[in-house]
Amino acid sequence: MHEDPDRHILPLSAVIGDFLDASHQVPPHLLPDLVATAARGLGADDVRLWLADHEQRALVHLTAVVPRAPIPIEGTAAGRCFAASEVIIPAETEGPAHAWLPMLDGVDRIGVLEVVIDGPTDHQLADLRHLAAMATAEVITRGQYTDVFTRARRRRQMNVAAELQWQSLPPSTFSTNDVAVAGMLEPAYDVGGDTFDYACDRDRLDLAILDGVGHDLGSSLTCTLALGAYRNSRREGGDLRHASALMDQLIKSELGAGRFATGILGQLHTDTGTFRWINAGHPLPLLIRDGHVRSLECRPRLPFGIGHMRPDRDWEIAEDQLQPGDGLLLFTDGVVEARKPGGEDFGLDRLMEFLHIAFAARLAPAETLRRLSHAVLDFHQGILRDDATTLLVVWRPDT
Repeated sequence: MHEDPDRHILPLSAVIGDFLDASHQVPPHLLPDLVATAARGLGADDVRLWLADHEQRALVHLTAVVPRAPIPIEGTAAGRCFAASEVIIPAETEGPAHAWLPMLDGVDRIGVLEVVIDGPTDHQLADLRHLAAMATAEVITRGQYTDVFTRARRRRQMNVAAELQWQSLPPSTFSTNDVAVAGMLEPAYDVGGDTFDYACDRDRLDLAILDGVGHDLGSSLTCTLALGAYRNSRREGGDLRHASALMDQLIKSELGAGRFATGILGQLHTDTGTFRWINAGHPLPLLIRDGHVRSLECRPRLPFGIGHMRPDRDWEIAEDQLQPGDGLLLFTDGVVEARKPGGEDFGLDRLMEFLHIAFAARLAPAETLRRLSHAVLDFHQGILRDDATTLLVVWRPDT
């Protein structure tokens, strides 16, 4: 493709206006065509949308016609664009350039926009980044009432337990000027009893990670109910103790004996860095500070669902003071204890070493967890005995 000298490149405002006007009536499966039309108005051709699959190992082609083969995230220009959230234009021997632009909602990355453009200017690339952001918003919004994008992201069948867990999750990545958050579930298509949650308030970030006993649909139901109770308490103004008591009550009354979930509930005050948290029989969080990684301490209470067995117990609420740049990793035991038959665990020491290297390399939280999840899965040849879920928070008030 060589740019037509008579071709009229439109201002971004006109392109976005036309895009928004047309988007109100366009069926979800035709969104790629709408994006392509808008991109042509900015001087680009051969436009394609690529979404990250659930494991974030490949980018899958979103199209209403014939899809192209998935693109690996590791070792490709498209993958570098996704991993670094940056525009990537590989060196071309001749002719128009392929440009890869990240599809971002804030810092939540969902895929990349591919275009071919002849001699792109910085202004054109900036306009195309804005278009990529608009396309991202459309995918996220329309994803609430269509299965088109969800089906496209799946590379194999997902079980019902995992379906429930994925439907309950917040966005996998979130960021403000004070704090950055990322979470990830593995094995993505077979997760059965893990979940995480967070919510940003005016000067507080609420956090939760849960691990339901077992690895089946019942485990998923336990976590789903516990998460609903936690959110209800939080939204009604309840504190950590109130949320824990409500989770105990509902799991016992609705699911009966034998169902419970370990977990951590926490509140990070983003103005001061104070972190207050409850440990319900769960692996201790890791603090990453100045190249060192260590566990935080909190006397555990009973898991959620059986806390009523000790009604006289005053469960501890731990309090730790973060410093700017500190990271907190919450994780389920499947991360460190996913032993393969006759083999060894990934282990806490290996996890700490991974975090040390990732923070030294200044990886973004989302990229840190993507690589960590793959490291755990690859260590066990893709077969986990238990779910491996992670939630990473970085407090950075000086940014």
